[in-house]
This record gives sequence, structure tokens and C-alpha cells, in this order.
Amino acid sequence: MKNKIAILFTIAALMTACGTTKQAAKPDTTSQSATTTTSTVNTAETIIATLGGWQTMQTGGNIKLNAGSSFSSSIQVRMVRDEAIFISLRPVLGIEVGKLIITADSLYAVDKVHKRYLAEKVSILTSGIPVTVSDVQDIFLGRPFILGNGTLNEGNKNAVTAEKQGNGIVLTAEKQYKGYGYAFAFDKNNRITSLNIVPAGSTAPAYQVKYSGVRSTTAGNIAHDINVDATVDKKKVAFSLEFKNIDWNGKVKIDKNIPSGYKRMNARDLFSMFSN
Repeated sequence: MKNKIAILFTIAALMTACGTTKQAAKPDTTSQSATTTTSTVNTAETIIATLGGWQTMQTGGNIKLNAGSSFSSSIQVRMVRDEAIFISLRPVLGIEVGKLIITADSLYAVDKVHKRYLAEKVSILTSGIPVTVSDVQDIFLGRPFILGNGTLNEGNKNAVTAEKQGNGIVLTAEKQYKGYGYAFAFDKNNRITSLNIVPAGSTAPAYQVKYSGVRSTTAGNIAHDINVDATVDKKKVAFSLEFKNIDWNGKVKIDKNIPSGYKRMNARDLFSMFSN
């Protein structure tokens, strides 16, 4: 069960496990093709035009994990924009064995196999980094964002710089959080291809999210296939998410109920779940 729940927390920790106190370094987005700075406003606007609005989403899908050992499972994902993320893990016959709920201020996890639960402030994951529920939702969906300031939009478009890279473009936040830099890459059709998070003093991403299967939906361009390479607790972790058809703006249930008789876990147990 440890590996199964670890999948969920690897996702949640994607933006939060790489803090240092060094000066931030912008990601190395160079390639064999020379990069040329273009108009920030115009380039950002072409991306903004591909982003639609949404209030709720729900979908089924699959996840695969490789963290020393391999594991795959079907999942259900539900979100309420800017409010909550719900992930249900169902490895066999659609039976839920664990779930994770992230809200603006709380983190809940339920391990149904060992009948235990976690209920903590979400700050145990964020460690002071101004990551929000909205940011994590954007990572899941393949939407560019400004850390702590929402999805890229007309109001914050001047907070990014844009560079041409090959036939595509790269958007980099002007203001980077201490310890790392992050940037979003797009192809010639303005579809997101990657998010790179690079620690200060390094040119290699600590986290790399690769996006594919980008489709035009009610909520704009949304990636349906996500591949992540990360380092969690000094261990290399790779996992992939595949979303099936996404339903937008319907009624969703975010179940935060803790079954009776379950034993509460300590916060430190959250991170012990990453071990084999």
C-alpha cells in the first residue's frame, strides 16, 4: 500500500519538494537553435487565447509509477477550480483503496487497506513556497501559471518573458521563487509541451513535466497525457498520467469523510510513504 499512496503524494509534492536558500536561477531553455526574445505581450496573448474557463472537472484515467519498483492503477480525478483536488486510487476492479484530497488549507489522505488517515494543514507539503491549489490544478491540466498568482491571463501576462525556441516558444516567469526557476514550453501550435523546474546553480531540471495529447476542450487546450520525472527524498521517481474524456462544469463530489474506526497517522508518516 505504501507505493500506491506514494503515487498520490508524489503528484501533490511536485511543486513543493525542491526548496533551497540560494539565489534562483532561470531554467536553461537553450537548444541548438538560437533563441530570440519576442514581444512578451503578443506571445503571451497567443497562449492566453488557448485557455478557456472552467469551474469543475471530473475524469477517469490511469497512472503508472516507477520508483525502484513499478506500479499501475486506474484513478478517478475530480476538481473544483481554486478550491479542491480529489484523487481516488482504484487498482483492481474499480475498488477504491486510497484517496487524497487537497484544499486551499488542508490535506487529507485515507489508506483503506490499513485503515488509517491523515488530516493536516497543507503547509506540510508547501514548506513556505506560495504554491496554491490552482497551481497544482494547472500542472495536472497543462496550463501555464504564475506561482501564487493564478493561471496566465490578461491581468498577469506582463509577469512573464517569452522567447522563441525552434518552432515554438518558452514562457518564463520574471519573478522566480528562491531556490529554483520554472518555465513552460509550447510548440508552434501553442500547445504546451513541458514544464521544467530547475534548482539554483543547476542546468538539469529537478522536475520535468512533459505534456502530450493536448486537445481543445471547453476549458481550452488541455493535456491528456502527462509524464513526470522527479527526485523525491533523493530518489528518482517517474510517473505518467493518462486522462480519459474529461467532463466539465458538472456536479462533483469531494468526499472528505474519514471512515469510523480509522487510526490517525502522524505527519511524518506522509513522507515515509515514499520509501519502498
